[in-house]
Amino acid sequence: MHSWTFRLNAIFTFTVSVLGALSALNILTVYFLDPRPIATIDNVKLQRLPGSGPNRPNAEARVMFDMKADLRPLFNWNTKLVFVYITAEYVTKLNTINQIVIWDYIVEDVQNAVFTVGRHQTMLLPRHHNEYPLIDQGRGIRSAAQPVNLTFNWCVMPIVGIIARYKEQLAQFPFPDSFEKLPAPGTHL
Repeated sequence: MHSWTFRLNAIFTFTVSVLGALSALNILTVYFLDPRPIATIDNVKLQRLPGSGPNRPNAEARVMFDMKADLRPLFNWNTKLVFVYITAEYVTKLNTINQIVIWDYIVEDVQNAVFTVGRHQTMLLPRHHNEYPLIDQGRGIRSAAQPVNLTFNWCVMPIVGIIARYKEQLAQFPFPDSFEKLPAPGTHL
């Protein structure tokens, strides 16, 4: 006969093997799904930050936008949470790619997967407010020949498996060549 420790070891090994096989099946069933969220960004505006101007070494502005998003297609039996963020992307002479995160949000369940930011918002943020300002080292963003792209990024964090990252460009806007063209804070847009 086998001892009780040998039997306990056999049960534990069998249990871990079954859990590993079920986890692998879970990963495989989700691997072939390619869900896409529905998101739009409208009404993009820039506002000058206090203290920013021609004598400042860095270009600083606040990007304001209205966004509607429906992330329900991203949720399935293997989704733990979805991390969404908006980046401003542009090209300058100094750097071929510049990316600045201007807004982010964590969606932990499907009940909060449909939201609006800006007008008629469903989130607890001030109207037309992004969390992070657009700050560029130097004056490169104002001399950029190409417009600034607002890109909707999302990361699906599974219960089991690899984190998947995706992005989709949703809006473009030109950055004015001088801060005098941007409205000061408190100005109605």
